[in-house]
Amino acid sequence: MNKKNLTAYLIHPPKILSILLLIVLFFLNLRYGVLPGWQNINSDFPNYYTSSRLLLEGKDLSLVYDDQWFQQKIHEFGIAERGKFSPFPPATVFIMTPVALLSPLIAKRVFLLINVIVLIFTAFIFTKISHFNFTESLNIIMLSGAALINNFLLGQFYLILLLLVTLGYLFVTKKEGNEYLAGIYWGIAAVLKYFPLVFVPILLLRKKWKALFTLLIAILALNIIAYRYCGQEVYKQYFNNIFIKHINGQLSSQSEYSAQFQSWNALLKNIFVFDPVENKAPLINSTAAFYAIRGFIELSFLFFSFYIIYRIRKEKDFFPKAIILLSVLVFVLSPASATYHLLLLSLPFLLLLNLTTNHSSTSIKLLFILLYVGIGFSPFIFNKIRIENAGVFFAFYRLWLIIIFYAAVLWFILKSRTPAGSLK
Repeated sequence: MNKKNLTAYLIHPPKILSILLLIVLFFLNLRYGVLPGWQNINSDFPNYYTSSRLLLEGKDLSLVYDDQWFQQKIHEFGIAERGKFSPFPPATVFIMTPVALLSPLIAKRVFLLINVIVLIFTAFIFTKISHFNFTESLNIIMLSGAALINNFLLGQFYLILLLLVTLGYLFVTKKEGNEYLAGIYWGIAAVLKYFPLVFVPILLLRKKWKALFTLLIAILALNIIAYRYCGQEVYKQYFNNIFIKHINGQLSSQSEYSAQFQSWNALLKNIFVFDPVENKAPLINSTAAFYAIRGFIELSFLFFSFYIIYRIRKEKDFFPKAIILLSVLVFVLSPASATYHLLLLSLPFLLLLNLTTNHSSTSIKLLFILLYVGIGFSPFIFNKIRIENAGVFFAFYRLWLIIIFYAAVLWFILKSRTPAGSLK
């Protein structure tokens, strides 16, 4: 089988192979995500659950960002896990309201079932924005590997976030779509997680005023509601302490040097910033170099990304290409990346595969597939390798894979220029 046929099989495999792949991925998610998630409460689920239950019970939320106070509330609800509410935006208190009056384990199970339904519905929406069928679309999401598995295991919110972002894309790009609905979906998502804000420059360049207006209105309206229940003190703490620290990679009770974050911030901290406990022997002890190099890297990625976005602003395929590029940019520059965040990479990957049917060589298609699968499944191989044993550069393997993915996206966009036109 030549390379061209191999890539065609990978992108559009025969139906029987798609089904077999789906079965394998289904059992992987069942074994490592759904079943243990059904039996255990861990990670961020206690944080979402506790904040929503406090809200529903009418408790004072002014201390919600106090880690010690919030930990006490977690224990009062019968959860033995450690937790904290930061760095979540205040409106996060609404996430678990549909299930928060149930006992913690029952709530986790109901939320898990909701996630399974959301997975199926998201795959269905994928078929509406691409040429992939339902089985192929489901496989694309499940090939995110540790991202989807950990979303099930840990009771995370990112599968629902993926659905909101995908619905927004559907309604803003389809001729029969509704820009107002697109703005609402993206606005809801942006209130809970920052990711959809990256789409604002795209809406501005394409003059999607209805979508942009409703996105901003949705953010404002939901924050007004959250302000009503959380109070001024919570918002004051969030903007004065939590938000600024978060974008600088500083999360309370978590190490800024941890390779688990897979970020430039953590990598450069290990290289340049001495710490008597966590980093006794940096390669170069220079805080000034840390800030200078971090700033240079961030500005360089931002400059190249927005330069390319501006250059292709009149192209027929501008919208999907811009969504792809800026989505991947978020993961390149994220100050604290977790495996389940990468669920959001499945949408730009879908759009990439959709575009590569008309553009580019088989090599770039194969590269995108290998990188996406590598990003998704590499944590199962490397998550037990400690930074002192692996070496600081090797420990940030996922960061390097995402950077290569970003570079490949740039190359693809520049090589697949299309005539000017309007893509609704």
